[in-house]
Amino acid sequence: MSIFFCLISLHMIDYLSFVLSKNSIICCPGGTYMTAVRLGLDIGTTSIKAAAYDSTGQIVAMVEKSAPDVTGREGKSEQDMNAVLSVVLDALKSIASKINDFVPVSLGISAQGDGLWAVDEAGKPVGPAMLWNDTRASADVEQLATSGKAAAVGRACHTSLWPGTSGALWRWLKQNKPEIVSKIATIFTCGDWIGLNLTGQAGTDFSNASIPFIDFSTRTYSSDVADALDCSDIQQHLLEPQRATTPLGTLTAETARLTGLPEGLPVSTPTLDLTAMIVGMGMDQPGQTMMIMGTTAVVNILTDHIETHDQPVGASALHATSDVFIRILAPTTGASAFNWFTELHPLSLGGDTPGEVAAKLNELVTKVPVGANGVTFLPYLNGERAPFVSPNVTASFQGLTSRSTKADMGRAVLEGGAMSLRHCFEMEGGLPSEPVQLTGGGSKNPVWCQIISDVIGVPIVISEASDQGLWGAACIGAAAAGLGDVMSLVKREEKVQRYEPNAEAHAAYCKIFKRYKLLSENARLLSKQLKQMKDEL
Repeated sequence: MSIFFCLISLHMIDYLSFVLSKNSIICCPGGTYMTAVRLGLDIGTTSIKAAAYDSTGQIVAMVEKSAPDVTGREGKSEQDMNAVLSVVLDALKSIASKINDFVPVSLGISAQGDGLWAVDEAGKPVGPAMLWNDTRASADVEQLATSGKAAAVGRACHTSLWPGTSGALWRWLKQNKPEIVSKIATIFTCGDWIGLNLTGQAGTDFSNASIPFIDFSTRTYSSDVADALDCSDIQQHLLEPQRATTPLGTLTAETARLTGLPEGLPVSTPTLDLTAMIVGMGMDQPGQTMMIMGTTAVVNILTDHIETHDQPVGASALHATSDVFIRILAPTTGASAFNWFTELHPLSLGGDTPGEVAAKLNELVTKVPVGANGVTFLPYLNGERAPFVSPNVTASFQGLTSRSTKADMGRAVLEGGAMSLRHCFEMEGGLPSEPVQLTGGGSKNPVWCQIISDVIGVPIVISEASDQGLWGAACIGAAAAGLGDVMSLVKREEKVQRYEPNAEAHAAYCKIFKRYKLLSENARLLSKQLKQMKDEL
């Protein structure tokens, strides 16, 4: 254990003049000993969180604030940049008030990604932030795909261009609001904007800069992509990317005054919220995987190689702290299929809490054998975007007979969700060979977790911790402050639930997946034919 003696007021410490070990205690004026804490900040679209952690990864304090409202209609999705900053400062002020008996030694930032957060020469917003889910450029993106120009994005960063990326939004601004474009000096992501205001320094990390202009083979901005998208004029406004563990700067005197945190506190380069979560889970090696079973599902695969395609499915990002790539496949329907099915049966499957609802469905499902007595559910309730793109494909039950029961259909819904995850892995080179970490609301259902393990064929690991994104940000901040290697810093004791695959069930599901895949392929073909018939009417 290292002990440092502070001979001056804590708020006057030059935080870059010494480095604390993981288990540091600071001896302050008057002989008071105080424990060092690392701060993490996570700026989401709907909520903003801040937390303080001790060296063991235990939460000392946490606050959560509602993010400013997202405004817009007809595809517009915007947030007031200064309003977001105001909530962030309020969250940091709240954290500072809760850690009077501790000494913060670092701050790491993670945030929502993509979109377009633009400032002028004075560092002031030129207008509201255009968010990652803004769809005003949809028609333009379709035209880029049809013309073949979007293929340059696929070849460079193995990502399917979507309307909420900076390139698509830049094109939209030029066509619709050229007076705004003329004022822009620098284009940020959300985290970059917050970092600038906390430290006075501008910086972005590789994960935030990944889409759509980075060429993964060189890790630099691609002129070919910019030219293909008619965005060569945007390059002068982009920040050069660096690792998230690179120091961004330190808290300014003004930030210290507004938050109560110490001036000079080291701050790391902001990173994407997804990559912060992956770091918080201790993942930075090829072959490691994690899944999110939320309203939608997400399969994240770490890899050291990517085969380029003109029209890739899903997205890819550079890892925040290592050289690996992250393949991101996000089926449109995750736990929402579970909710949809149970809401169809409010009398028998209703409940006051999600746990009560799950218990009722699980009781039915566990009485049905693997394969749901021949019933298959295709979980395309909102079209599909991974492992294939088909906005018009619809969900369906296949194999229903007069003997089929609600329990059969319930199990088919859970199996269909698991099959969708497996389908993503199959399209990315095959099933994983190592345990897969699972998070999100669906991970709280033990029956579903077991089905997923049996379908994929590897252990599924569920952590009781739900703060991996914040923890990852805090550890990135600590690494940037020189407290150690980030993958060593993230190690902490977590209670986990591990679901081991049943060999017999997995063998059965391998055969059932062939049925699922065949039905999926034909559903896509049918959806195209039906759309053609509709267009002809």
